[in-house]
Amino acid sequence: MRKQILSLGVLLVSMSVSAQMSYDAISDTIRIQEIEDINLHKTGNPNKAKALTVKSNLTVMENPQPISIVTHEVIEQQQAKQLGDVLQNVNGLYITSSRGNSQDSFGGRGFNFGNDNIFKNGARVNSGVFPEVSGLERVEVLKGGNAMLYGNVAAGGVVNLITKKPRFNFGGSVGFNAGSWNSYKPTVDFYGPISEKVAFRVNGAYETAESFRDVVESQKYYFNPSFLFNMGEKSQLIVEADYLKNEFTPDFGIGAIENRDKSYSLNTYLPRNAFVGADWQYQNTEQATAGITFNHQFSEFWTLNTVASFQNYTKDYFSTERVTWTYDDANRLKWNRPVNRTYNEQNYSALQINLNGEFNTGRLNHKILVGTDGDYGTADAYTYNISQTSYGTNGSTNGTIYLDDPATWASGTMPTANKKDRTRIPTQRFGIYLQDYIGITDKFKVLAGLRWSYIENIDTQKLTFADNKTGIAAGTVDRAFSPKAGLVYMPNENLSVFATYTNSFSANTGTDVNYNSLTPSIIDQFEVGMKKNFWNNAVALNLSLYQIENRNFYQMAELNAQGQQNTDSLVKEFAGKMRSRGVELDVTGNPTPNLMIIAGASYNHAVYLDTPDQFGYVENQRLVRTPATTANASVFYTLPDYIRGLKLGASVYFVGDRIAGWNDTKETLDTRSGVSRLLPIDDYATVSLSLGYEWQNFSIMGKVGNLFDTVNFNYHENYSVNPITPRNYYFTLTYKL
Repeated sequence: MRKQILSLGVLLVSMSVSAQMSYDAISDTIRIQEIEDINLHKTGNPNKAKALTVKSNLTVMENPQPISIVTHEVIEQQQAKQLGDVLQNVNGLYITSSRGNSQDSFGGRGFNFGNDNIFKNGARVNSGVFPEVSGLERVEVLKGGNAMLYGNVAAGGVVNLITKKPRFNFGGSVGFNAGSWNSYKPTVDFYGPISEKVAFRVNGAYETAESFRDVVESQKYYFNPSFLFNMGEKSQLIVEADYLKNEFTPDFGIGAIENRDKSYSLNTYLPRNAFVGADWQYQNTEQATAGITFNHQFSEFWTLNTVASFQNYTKDYFSTERVTWTYDDANRLKWNRPVNRTYNEQNYSALQINLNGEFNTGRLNHKILVGTDGDYGTADAYTYNISQTSYGTNGSTNGTIYLDDPATWASGTMPTANKKDRTRIPTQRFGIYLQDYIGITDKFKVLAGLRWSYIENIDTQKLTFADNKTGIAAGTVDRAFSPKAGLVYMPNENLSVFATYTNSFSANTGTDVNYNSLTPSIIDQFEVGMKKNFWNNAVALNLSLYQIENRNFYQMAELNAQGQQNTDSLVKEFAGKMRSRGVELDVTGNPTPNLMIIAGASYNHAVYLDTPDQFGYVENQRLVRTPATTANASVFYTLPDYIRGLKLGASVYFVGDRIAGWNDTKETLDTRSGVSRLLPIDDYATVSLSLGYEWQNFSIMGKVGNLFDTVNFNYHENYSVNPITPRNYYFTLTYKL
């Protein structure tokens, strides 16, 4: 299989062909790309765009699938700080947890997103880092099952981060953002032609900030150069790379959800700013990616597109972690803090080739996509022996802290740590897919697609440094077919009604508590929906209803084989079936040149079904960390008269009630006489206001986030309880070249 992937790489280099964009005339591709972008940004209507993430020439209206696009205008208008801020504009997506505040973990339609669901320029990217949003041209989200196009991805959807590309006109900007908690962020963005056939773009940012949380601080460096080469009348090469370094303080919030007096509750003694880690703890993350994109057009109807990408990711981590409360001999409430030291590195290469074409067979019109993709990666995980400290025993804890003594909260000394072992997991994947969009009549269309996937977790190697011996654990191989079928009715170009069936194949990483390999999950999705353009086709109204069923669902095990608390996310237990049902509605567009609106609402009900009798999860109990409802609304208006250039904006984001902790198993619920270990979490809403002014090449924008200082939390299982950001203030000064 590795030879197949390497031969695919040789083909890629020899052909140098790129991905995901086709044009009527490639000889002036960059000009046409800008015209398409201008149309999208002018109307704000995602239904009028061509989403690069779908790999084909189908428009958003033709695709029997909900597609959301957040443009860089929206990102800049909202002064988004993190990807989580950007995705608040996509209904049905939400933050599931924030373990140690080291990354935002997302979910959609009841499914958690991981590395397999986050992409950059069409290639998988490690999600264990906060992406830099100032370098994004836009963010595309394909909701629902996408196994036919991308293989083993969670059924909730995929998120594709599209970085800014070179242009053949000179331009750019220099900006400076500052605000609450000593946050300072200069940014630069320059682009233009080098010659008639070569263009460039360079953007970058530096950010330093403290936090509303005591002790917590961060620094971020970002650099993103790219070059575009028009190679003849029908070919174009894009070479791009970016580098991100993020140094910050891990923060596990205000503790854990604990069982006190047979009831599960959240500590309410600590204020939002209280930091109960050690003042020495750190996490340093680096991510470097590179990509080659080369477009070639054979004729008016046939294009060949290919993408090559490479990624290196490292995480150096040393921190106290899950603080848990107990009582000392004097019945005084105290917390113990475990210590963990890890180092992770991932190297990942990916290739894909897509052939798009259009032809007729009799009265039938065919728009076909034929593609293949492959990737190979290695993931190294280092563990450490931690020395005894004056605050702990055998390195297991780093100090005892007392809730009534703030002097103990950020105490402790850094222990020494030596490498214990390294676990290396090589993985390779390969897929072939075919999709045909058949025009039966001018109004009725049928989509049929099929993918064959091969996924191999190569033998895991565990090197023990004490004796320099390597142990081998047998790998696994999974193969699957993933079909997709859809029916589209388009009575006119501004209305599309669709129905879709997709079958997803998702390999399960990790083992059960006895270290046996996990069987794959098979996921079926049915969806119906409508896409409608109105208000002079400048506004989109999209509605969809879905049902997703995972017939073989796994979740991180609460207890290990010895019956103790499990802390290894790769040790999982069978949960039976999981069914998710829901509805999503969004309205997006610019009704007038001076008015931009984004609004959406979603409802989801995800539960377990047919679980094992003894240790299975309680049936029909809603999944933890999955909100029942989400809603968002943003309105931005630029005054055309009086104070010309003045911008006003307001945004509301709502997250419905959730459940924190662990879902109950039938066995544990019975032993507790029916007392649930779940903690209901109230819904919440945040409101943001913005005010801006443009004068010639200058613009200044101000923002008040969480205007009413709403208090709520993000939960990682039953610990790392992190408060959401309180009321905050930011301004951005920009000079456009």
